Amino acid sequence: MKCVKYSLAFVLTTACLAGCASKDMVELPRHSRPASEDPFYNWPGHPDELERRLTQESFEAHRVVDAGAGVTGAQKATLIFDSDDTELKVKWKVVPPSLDGWNNSPRKELAAYEIQKWFLDPEDYVVPTTVVHCRPVEKIRVLDVEPTVEGTKCVLFVLSVWLEEVTVPDELYHEERFQNDPAYAYHLANFNTLAVISDHRDGRDGNFLVSKRDEDRRVYAVDNGISFSSWIWNYFVTNWDDMRVPAIPQTTVDRLRGLQREDYEKLGVIVELRLDENGIFHQVPPGPNLDPGRGARLRDGIVQFGLTRYEIREVRDNVEDLLEDVDEGEIAVF
Repeated sequence: MKCVKYSLAFVLTTACLAGCASKDMVELPRHSRPASEDPFYNWPGHPDELERRLTQESFEAHRVVDAGAGVTGAQKATLIFDSDDTELKVKWKVVPPSLDGWNNSPRKELAAYEIQKWFLDPEDYVVPTTVVHCRPVEKIRVLDVEPTVEGTKCVLFVLSVWLEEVTVPDELYHEERFQNDPAYAYHLANFNTLAVISDHRDGRDGNFLVSKRDEDRRVYAVDNGISFSSWIWNYFVTNWDDMRVPAIPQTTVDRLRGLQREDYEKLGVIVELRLDENGIFHQVPPGPNLDPGRGARLRDGIVQFGLTRYEIREVRDNVEDLLEDVDEGEIAVF
């Protein structure tokens, strides 16, 4: 561990002395994921299993309360699954009738969750598991709502799992700790990488959370609605759409270099839902993009959520710019 700490501080100091402009990087051991006795300390379960349960299993919602001081109507709910009475806390928001909004954009929440998979394993996810679910109106007893899509019988919600043992940080970035604490540097650098790729522009208190376990110090982005070239953003806070840390993990760089055209194209249709004979939408494997110029689409009983052609191009440009900065020595690697 002492060797890893020394290597990280050394590469950062070297990059700084070189004015962050040298193309010659010092060859140092790659920094792998920090050891952790419980990598899902803040999660209610493995992300893959949570995705499966939230999209495929039946549940009832209980104890619904307001989730905070936001303007999008987010609420905290406890779901109880019919199969085994397991409880799961989630944040849920009703999808707007337009299927998209300036600060209630399910498709952007879904996109941030998917993009992190490009360079992170589930143990290192920055965005909590996020899905879209269509709840039959007859089963909604805690809200006075109408079907999201006229002529159907269900309400669309975006659900995100509720993280445990997390808190709002006083300040995310501490330069000295970044140079001397590999676990802190690893998680913060990956968080910053995702924020840059997704062009996250709403860094207000509460949108970013950290683990209460200080030695772990994981960082989470729990509200990603204002991102992906949003026409409006929060001017009055510290945003993370620029690279604020001086270095990122070599493993992250390698995975981003391996992206192919089809990886970007899949962002066009991240989630697809089809209407059944009972007027309820169910998630199905993504089909052909109904309209690449729009991010939320409704046609012939099909709902699609994804990024637009323009937003996908911006994501690709963000990745390429980030890698170019690494190649030119403006961002170090560890």
